[in-house]
Amino acid sequence: MSIKKIPVLLSFYALSNGKEALMFGQIATTRLNDLSFTAYSPRRTFRTLFALYRTRPVAHTSVTLHFGPVSMSAKTDATGAFFFKHPVEQISSALQRVTLNAGGEVTLLEGLYLLTVHHVVSPMVMVSDIDDTLLHSFIRNKFRKLRTLLFTPVEKRGAVKNMRELMSDAAQQGGTVLYLSNSEQNLYPLIYRFLLHNKFPTGPLFLKQLRKLRDVFLYRKVGVPGIHKLKMLDQILALFPDKRFALVGDNTQQDLPIYLTASEKYPDNIRYILIRKARRSSSAQALIKKTEARLREQNITLYYEENLPTSLNW
Repeated sequence: MSIKKIPVLLSFYALSNGKEALMFGQIATTRLNDLSFTAYSPRRTFRTLFALYRTRPVAHTSVTLHFGPVSMSAKTDATGAFFFKHPVEQISSALQRVTLNAGGEVTLLEGLYLLTVHHVVSPMVMVSDIDDTLLHSFIRNKFRKLRTLLFTPVEKRGAVKNMRELMSDAAQQGGTVLYLSNSEQNLYPLIYRFLLHNKFPTGPLFLKQLRKLRDVFLYRKVGVPGIHKLKMLDQILALFPDKRFALVGDNTQQDLPIYLTASEKYPDNIRYILIRKARRSSSAQALIKKTEARLREQNITLYYEENLPTSLNW
């Protein structure tokens, strides 16, 4: 007898600037009842990820989020994700339930996200990429990337040297750490567990939409490259116009041009751009040379190194 698929809140975070809260989450159906990624064998890692890529979005569906006596409505998009803002003074408790307006409960997963609203009161915010910035993902080697992703238990996944120290230093100075990645929502439980296991500071994960398994095996890109990060950076920077930001990434994808684009739009908010040099890139060197004068004028410090500093002077 097969286990029935149920709707679950696969990921969630509520981020507040003191006036309004940005709510975002992902609802999908799955038969899985353990997404802890704790002490998994290679076989179990593969089976769980295989199942996560077979989850189906709860698409175009009206849902209600219940924060104690306060309820708020949202509607999922084609990928099962919701994203909206709500006045924070009306929210007096943690998220307790999520219901489908057509009937039925959405299961909340324990230990995979915070249910309280995270109020950002620090003057500084660090936004970091994940793949090949914090986590060795081997983006440029398709076979090794897929083999590592599907068969390597979380506890054996490699963290990039010194990056935990950089993230932790920002948190110890009172900063807020956010994570922005082109990884798909299917991988949220694995990535969350990796960050927790390697003692990276707690923070929201902004991931891309769900992907299908065939897209992964065929290396199909979902959406226009770079758009997800640009859109989310725009939302984050606009939500915190009084904060100073450090943007952290690597040169295996498009982090450098994305962060430089954001620095043109928000020059007064961005203090640091840190790019880990994971491979040789003549285009990155040319882009740095083209923009270094502007960055100096705007007092934006750019690091482009194999080993990034472990501490920043905010």
